[in-house]
Amino acid sequence: MTQERSDVVRETRDESFDLVATLRVLKPETLEVQQTVADGLTLRCPECGERTGVSVEPCFPISAYGEYLVFRDQDGEELGVLEAVKSLPQVSRQALEKELKDQHLIPIITRVNAISRRFHIPVLEVETDRGPRHLELRSHHDAHRLGRDRIYIRDAQGNGYLISDIRRLDAASQRLIETNM
Repeated sequence: MTQERSDVVRETRDESFDLVATLRVLKPETLEVQQTVADGLTLRCPECGERTGVSVEPCFPISAYGEYLVFRDQDGEELGVLEAVKSLPQVSRQALEKELKDQHLIPIITRVNAISRRFHIPVLEVETDRGPRHLELRSHHDAHRLGRDRIYIRDAQGNGYLISDIRRLDAASQRLIETNM
């Protein structure tokens, strides 16, 4: 690296944005999570008080399930981030894990029967661990490789599907994926 380029890199680093400093990281030891039929998810903590109707969503990467969860209030405002579900006390952990399971159920694709295109948009006929599905994507960008052997697919309705390991699919499914995605 030339001296001139080195100065540019150093200058950029000094002015960089510190994302971690802007996050409100919730402390698991003071966080209480409850799930009720009437109010949905309730969150209690010193950082944000008591909130009902809270939503929770995982940050990326999807492969780090149960880590880096964002809590939002009913208006979509971010309340804070929890680093790991497993760090919560047992009762809160169980409530949060149930909420995540209910909200973020991702069917696993076990077989690909066909891949066609309609107006250059992929259409998949697949078998999942929850039965057969017809998946219409919005674009070819809605199929994301997660590493070499995993693929996350989001259909036009926003539902997510996962191929957890391409190598475990039958040969015909593997060929369809490799030649069409």
